[in-house]
Amino acid sequence: MSLLVGVTLVAVGQTAAQPPPPPANETRTVDARDPDPCLPPAQYNATYGHPPTPTQQLATCTDLTYAAPPAHAAAMTAQAFAALTPGNASTAVAPPGANRTTRGLIADAHATLFAVHPTTQIHLAPTESRQYIAPNGTVRALIDYRVRAPSGNRSVTSHRVREVRVSIGDEQVGTATGTQTPVIEYATTQARQQPLTVTADIAVTVAPNGTPSNVTTQTLTVSDTHSVWIYRLQPTAYTATYPDGDTGLAVYQGAPWHGVTLTHSGRQRVRGVWRYYTARTPQWDRVVVRRASGTSRRAPAGQPLGVVAFPARIGPRAEPVREGPQLTAVWGVSRSPPAPQLGSNVSVGLVRAAYTRTYGLALRNESVTPDTARVQGIVRSVSAPLSSATRTERPIRRPNLSVRTVATSASSATIRIALHDPQTGDPIDLTESQPPSPIGDDGPAGTLRLNDEPVALNYSGATTVTVSDPGLYTVEFEPASWRTTTPAYVAASESVRWHPLSTAGGWVHLLETAIWGSIPFVVAWLAGRRIGQYLRTDPRQ
Repeated sequence: MSLLVGVTLVAVGQTAAQPPPPPANETRTVDARDPDPCLPPAQYNATYGHPPTPTQQLATCTDLTYAAPPAHAAAMTAQAFAALTPGNASTAVAPPGANRTTRGLIADAHATLFAVHPTTQIHLAPTESRQYIAPNGTVRALIDYRVRAPSGNRSVTSHRVREVRVSIGDEQVGTATGTQTPVIEYATTQARQQPLTVTADIAVTVAPNGTPSNVTTQTLTVSDTHSVWIYRLQPTAYTATYPDGDTGLAVYQGAPWHGVTLTHSGRQRVRGVWRYYTARTPQWDRVVVRRASGTSRRAPAGQPLGVVAFPARIGPRAEPVREGPQLTAVWGVSRSPPAPQLGSNVSVGLVRAAYTRTYGLALRNESVTPDTARVQGIVRSVSAPLSSATRTERPIRRPNLSVRTVATSASSATIRIALHDPQTGDPIDLTESQPPSPIGDDGPAGTLRLNDEPVALNYSGATTVTVSDPGLYTVEFEPASWRTTTPAYVAASESVRWHPLSTAGGWVHLLETAIWGSIPFVVAWLAGRRIGQYLRTDPRQ
């Protein structure tokens, strides 16, 4: 319940309306890696020096989750990076595990990625996790080194970072010059999984004492590479119009995706299984300061904050719950819950059993306007208008179902059933060759039943059935989903009643049966009267 309350307080309803970043003093409320001791207000005040807000109080007991990728992770990462201070000529600052290089006059040199935004790390299974980044975004990195004292009569005249380059795959996507803390805007045409590399050229210039014209320059190139997935939405959409005017929409997207918003405001929406939390990058909990005389550790002024997607117990849903679109189908692949990847301190509503990694969603709504509907991604700011998706419009028709009595007798009736397309007059195919795919066009149109018993039609779309029991006979056509057949149909039902007395022959048969059935009673009555006459005596005799 506390988690649901937290969701109500801070959840993001849709990508189109992101909340502002939390104030700096609420940083702890958004880091899911922090312990959750559930501090009472007095202890919180004693620990942090101020009374807690309701959100801060809740965050000491559980972790806050979000209904869409939140924006504050990028904003707080930018603030933390602005406070990050590199070393000077005699010191080099780096996080633990940085790929350091020492050569000649340059020591402890490294280029370390600080953060990429927008980005979302998604936990798919116990052994599978991916880092998705937007095709356009921002890379931040720390470049640092220290300068060794030159030998002989030489002295250092200058040292600097000449250039920093960012590449994704074999494509260079951004550069910066003359800075140890580059903030580089990038744009890539790459797709799927790619190496993201930050490369920096460091130069140190020395000259003999007193002769600055005879300078020599030593350069060193350092780099840092991370595997990322370029997140692109390439949805396929199928639409249909029901006879009552409602719109059916089915969307397929191969990469993990968030859902669909149907209006500009995002109020009407359908989302999949993913929810989100934010957590710091543990690599930056401490930085190591290296000097010629030794090393020390200190806490940085700030740490990068990342967005993490996880499959939630709340599952796919349509919002608003009562007045929103109707979620009619969800399909994908079954995966095991990724519990081991979340960490011991992360307390969120993770699925407890196998879940469906959503590939497709289908919905029904009063209307769907392609110009306002958008497919939303799990990476913030990545979306695709439905108008740009490859769409296929499918017709939904009301079938012609005919049920009538064609022959009757005193003991049976023959019912003719026919099912045809209302526009073409062609028979409707009910043959089940194989299970239909989630989105296909060659599956069976549905099933046909007579009083809950299956009915098979011939090549002309008709059949006859002989019945012997009087009563009401109802034929029901239950259509398959409009996503699996073209054209599609709505349900239909027709009834016919049969009874022997509804025909002249039935009345004759009833009369014959009544006559033959009454003969024993008439004979018995006559015999009784005759016996009574024999037994009767006259009292005067």
